[in-house]
Amino acid sequence: MFVMRRTSPVGGLWLASDGDALTGLWMAEGRLLPGDLTGTYAPDHPVFRAAEAWLDAYFDRAPLPPMPPLAPSGTPFQRRVWDRLREIPYGETVTYGALARGLRSSSRAVGGAVGKNPISILIPCHRVVGARGRLTGYAGGLEAKRYLLELEGAARRVRRRKSLLLPRAGSDRRETPPDPSPGTRWPCPCCGCLTFPVPPRDALAYICPVCMWENDLFTASDQDPSDENRGLSLAQARENWRVHRVSRPELARYVRDPLPEELP
Repeated sequence: MFVMRRTSPVGGLWLASDGDALTGLWMAEGRLLPGDLTGTYAPDHPVFRAAEAWLDAYFDRAPLPPMPPLAPSGTPFQRRVWDRLREIPYGETVTYGALARGLRSSSRAVGGAVGKNPISILIPCHRVVGARGRLTGYAGGLEAKRYLLELEGAARRVRRRKSLLLPRAGSDRRETPPDPSPGTRWPCPCCGCLTFPVPPRDALAYICPVCMWENDLFTASDQDPSDENRGLSLAQARENWRVHRVSRPELARYVRDPLPEELP
């Protein structure tokens, strides 16, 4: 395998190639970056030169040259989904539901495949949005997704929400408060409102009461236990949320309504 790293307006990018085609393009801070990304560092490899020429033109809003050959590794269903992503026109978006209907599959199965796309930007999973244009579900982070959509002129069709991911001027709020004491809130990764009773990485299967974002969005079935949720299925999480306003009842003591300034 050959690898290289380059900078971009959305941060560092790692590229991988099998020598004939591009097999991976990950954001350096993204959740899909392989932990064992090793290989011959070869920034002058022809595949990487073609990829860099395409990326340079893309970020400069210039006419796009031909893409390098792409060879993402995945299941037949995942590759079908990724092929469909490449058909989404520049500057346009589709919802997970519309994509699922076109593939005659479920939104969750399609969402799982979209979420595992190993070639960011060139296979434009950033053009897939939630229902009613909600900005959700991107391995490179929602700020990167918003940037790419704005770059393409598609962000005007995406439902915009107030973001509290960064501290306000004059505020002592931090992205991660020191302890999960009652009343302390963390920002929802989707809408940014301070609705999470514990840090999102600990609020397993939690559903945001403002935007209804589920942090276990990409499960194969609502009934299947999820390792990420410590065995809790999404159906159980939804029922717990209906009864307790939180998916795990032991977190209910942290729940409160968002403050007016936290709402979109």
